[in-house]
Amino acid sequence: MMDKRPLVSVLVPLYNQERYFETCIRSICEQSYDNLEIVVVNDGSTDRSPQLLDKWAAKDARIRVINKSNEGLVKARRDGYLNATGDYIVFADSDDMLPRGAIGTLVHDIVEQDVDLVIGSFARLLGSFKWGNSKDYGDFPTGRVIQQPELYDKYYISFFGEGHFPFSMWGRIFRKSAIDRALQHTDLFPDNIRFMGEDLNFNMRLFPYLESMYRTGELVYYYRYGGAVDYFNPHYPELLRMTDDRLQLLDERGYDEGYATLFGEYINMFYFRAQQLIDFKQADKDGVIAYFKQELSERRLVPRFMKYIADSGSDNQAALLMLNRDYEGMYEEANRRVRQLHSTWQCKIKTVMFRILEHLA
Repeated sequence: MMDKRPLVSVLVPLYNQERYFETCIRSICEQSYDNLEIVVVNDGSTDRSPQLLDKWAAKDARIRVINKSNEGLVKARRDGYLNATGDYIVFADSDDMLPRGAIGTLVHDIVEQDVDLVIGSFARLLGSFKWGNSKDYGDFPTGRVIQQPELYDKYYISFFGEGHFPFSMWGRIFRKSAIDRALQHTDLFPDNIRFMGEDLNFNMRLFPYLESMYRTGELVYYYRYGGAVDYFNPHYPELLRMTDDRLQLLDERGYDEGYATLFGEYINMFYFRAQQLIDFKQADKDGVIAYFKQELSERRLVPRFMKYIADSGSDNQAALLMLNRDYEGMYEEANRRVRQLHSTWQCKIKTVMFRILEHLA
């Protein structure tokens, strides 16, 4: 008898995750909602991941294996999506895991509410330790359907510096027809993004083509600690480069509300990169100043940013240092931010706890 429940395609890009992959795939295969196709894209792994994948595929006929040469996460997700046949799409990273009832919760809500996207809550994962719950992230309402034009008018600003909900591709379920609709107009899987910003780009470009969205407070995902929130992330400059794309998108869509928040976010991102260089001794003073000069000379956003700061009469001292090309002052501002970060008790406790958990894991 044909299963009348909607088919869900779970897309998992896999690259060198032999340590965590079995935890991930087991959590998907053991979901209480079982009408799934599990598309795992082996992106040219060089460790034991392919062997582990083949073992699981032999045990569970729902797993479809795509082997390809390494092209990065974005292309792996794209290839998984192009091979998906489900009514709905769930993305999962190969080092994360799902609570047993996650997909059932998401399917119930997206069908019951008849929306294009349902976002759930997530918690963090380090080894076998789980902590935190994101249900209070931002101020996008929980338990209420948001439709267009309110969805766009009120919440598109989230992608330009005023966050109302997380930007991940995981921890949510998409109506496949909504993604197909967006793909007719925009590139959700671009070639120029390699390590960071792929989730932001996907959701930012998809968002205007959604007709409705719903948020549940239920826990649907465990995210392994790290990534964009990791202070040490070496790929952070890719997010700086993405500010140019985001500015272009504002221009294309005529979304005037986004400029001020994007420019405000750029200030913090600009100094955050300097903080990394200083804090992890990746560059001396001359190297940090060289970064300032290069960033301000190469970024296409900078002339518009400088004009905005000058025209607005801003009293933001960090921004004025950038406007005046005061490199010594910028260096001192970055150092001040490093000292401020280290002085907070939250930072001290977080650092100690992370090191302990990292050791135990």
